This record gives sequence, structure tokens and C-alpha cells, in this order.
Amino acid sequence: PAVHIDIAGNCVRTADGLWHSYDYLIICTGPRLAFEEVPGLGPAPGYTQSICTTAHAAAAWEAYQHFLEDPGPIVIGAVQGASCFGPAYEFALMLETDLRRRKLRDRVPMCFVTSEPYIGHLGLGGVGDSKGMLESELRKRHIRWIDNARVRGVREAEMSVEEIDAHGEPKNEHVLPFRYAMLLPSFKGVDPVAAVDGLCNPRGFVLVDRHQRSMRHRNLFAAGVCVAI
Repeated sequence: PAVHIDIAGNCVRTADGLWHSYDYLIICTGPRLAFEEVPGLGPAPGYTQSICTTAHAAAAWEAYQHFLEDPGPIVIGAVQGASCFGPAYEFALMLETDLRRRKLRDRVPMCFVTSEPYIGHLGLGGVGDSKGMLESELRKRHIRWIDNARVRGVREAEMSVEEIDAHGEPKNEHVLPFRYAMLLPSFKGVDPVAAVDGLCNPRGFVLVDRHQRSMRHRNLFAAGVCVAI
């Protein structure tokens, strides 16, 4: 992994202490998973699962196997600051399908919690009729939802969620019990990228022009979730 970018010297230092020079640098790191921004969020020592890395997904699978032995409420979604919402919907629909196949669905109340202003927003203002399509799928599968939501904290077996109005003020508070929860965390830029002066926005995402080129450092390019949208 890269641990430092020397803009003046046009080189990158990696964790093994080696320096790698470049003429052009392309940054495709993805995000840093900022579990710490919500108390109790994330895999151990937190109380929720993640599917954002291979290791997290494997741990989420193991936790699901234990859950099947004594099922109960499930909460799935994405917290404030997340910027990739599709996997949360995919995961909710996959689990709902699996529970039906196992004849366990009637024992598992499901709730979808998202910081999106509405279901199907996806961080993009919607894609086609994604609002109507995803609302229909969740309703058909008896998955209730809380949108425009802020997760205040997670404890063992329950989480506190605020429903926010159009002015950014809390309008409802929910305490959601769960036996299994998977919440996508807030995203930030990875540390060595965020540390480069003038490269990123305050969250550490790379500021680029329409050619994916850095607004300030003209031999740097970036693509993917690490880019400021």
C-alpha cells in the first residue's frame, strides 16, 4: 500500500519503505471506511456487519450462519456520509430471498435504513425510475424503510436512528432492535491521498475536471469512488 505521495518529487512511498517515481500518477484507491463516525458501527468491536471488503463479507457470512440458528429482526442500509448505496439494496434483497427459501422469512422483520433523501436516490438523484422500482420491491417484500435517516449510534442488539426533515432537523426518533445488521459506513478519502495539499475536498476525495485530472496537480488523475462528485 501507498503511505505517502511526494508531489514535489513526483514519487510515492509504499509501506515497505520503497520510493516509486512517476511521470503521471493515477489514483484509484477507493474510499477509507470511516466506521468511527458512528459509535458502535462496524465489525468487532462494533455491532454491525459490513460487505465493503472481502474480509468483511466473509465475516458477515459467518455471522449470518449464526443468525440462522436463532433468527430475529434485521436492519440493513447505509449511514450518513456513505456515497455508494447500491450494495445495501442488493444485500437486503439477497437476504430476503434467502430467508424465504429457508422458510424463515415470517420470523424476520426487516427494516432498510438509509441517509438517502428518498428510496432509490442512490446518491445520484435517482437513476431512471429507481425510486418507484425500489419502493415497489421493498413494499412487495414487506421490508419497511426509514429514509433521510441519521444513525446516531449502535449498541448490542439495537440502534438509534433519527429521521430528518427537509430542513435538516430531526422529526422522528427510532430505536430499532436487531439480531443481524449490515450498514454501509461513511466514506472518506484514504489518508495518504487526503494529506496532499490542494488535491482533495474536506472529506479527502480528489477534485478532478471533466478529464478526471486533478484541478491543481496537472500530472495527477483519479477515478472511482475516491473522486469528489
